[in-house]
Amino acid sequence: MTTRYLLVLSFVALGFTAGAQSTVATPVAATESAKPTLSKEEKEKQKARQEQELADAAKAAGLTDAQQAAVRDALEAANTESKTLKANSTLTEEQKTEAKKAINGRKNDKLKEIMGSDNYKKWVEARKAQRAGAPAQ
Repeated sequence: MTTRYLLVLSFVALGFTAGAQSTVATPVAATESAKPTLSKEEKEKQKARQEQELADAAKAAGLTDAQQAAVRDALEAANTESKTLKANSTLTEEQKTEAKKAINGRKNDKLKEIMGSDNYKKWVEARKAQRAGAPAQ
């Protein structure tokens, strides 16, 4: 009985030791991902809201169906480029910021080309109004 007791006690002690070591690494990982994780339903709701906001902004700007499709393509291309940039661990944060500004500049130039100057201004105003009314994330 004492052998069994010592064996169980040693396993418990080993478990506490291993658990203590694994919790040391947790705060570092937690600080790296400051974004809260969303549930599947929350992600779907957010995506639907974004789609509705894009449709509303396109309507406010008076875009045709062809222009709306081209705008979505331009936004998706910029989003893909931004995600690739974010995953690039060889760049410093300063370099990433500069590259992100360049991506946004190219995206905005493309949107102006697609929409025309007047419609682009309407688009920007509609998007600003949406962001002003949007809940904090």
